[in-house]
Amino acid sequence: MPIMGPPLPPSPSMIRVLSNVLNAAELQAVRELLPQVGFNDGRVTNPGSEVKHNLQAPQEDPANARIAQLVRDALFRNPDLRSYAQPRTMARTTVVRYEPGMDYGWHVDEALFPSQPPIRSDLSCTIFLNEPADYEGGALTMQLGAQELAYKLDPGCAILYPSTTIHRVTPVTRGVRIAAITWLHSWIADAGRRELMIQIDEARALAARGVASAEQKQRLQVLLESLRSNLFRMWSDT
Repeated sequence: MPIMGPPLPPSPSMIRVLSNVLNAAELQAVRELLPQVGFNDGRVTNPGSEVKHNLQAPQEDPANARIAQLVRDALFRNPDLRSYAQPRTMARTTVVRYEPGMDYGWHVDEALFPSQPPIRSDLSCTIFLNEPADYEGGALTMQLGAQELAYKLDPGCAILYPSTTIHRVTPVTRGVRIAAITWLHSWIADAGRRELMIQIDEARALAARGVASAEQKQRLQVLLESLRSNLFRMWSDT
């Protein structure tokens, strides 16, 4: 029986930026609700943390609950999220706020959330709610081996990444950063197998549209070769 090594760190291809998850009407509704949100110390859900310095809304806060529902509905209708995440369940969304001097140091998200039933965090998701120009610092930064990737997205856009990723929010030095965060339990726990499903979906879409250009033909060939190689690697007995 082959010996399996430790999981490899996520690759940049496993990080997905989702554009315009919230539409204009939903963004306007969020903007009207945000001043009504009552924020608490973010460590209330992680009292032992020495790296978490932010504010977050209580789950029972009415304005947070309304924003959470808007975000949840928008995420579940997003075709890219459905393809990338293969979502089974989603944790309740929470609005977080970073004021000057606040940050969230390097960490990995909890593996299991104590909901009923418990939710395993396969993928983490941040939905940006205010303009990048509203604040300095506050980049969502991910560690991929020796590489670091930093993200500050437009309001209504989201980023989806494996919950095994070491990441942080850099200190905010001016203004206020506001985002919503949630976690997804996927039907397919293994990130590598989810990547195979994404490639299958892309190949199916290309085939359905018809391969009209040399570039599309090359892309389809690459996808098929990748699928064959990776499935052989997964199934072969060495």
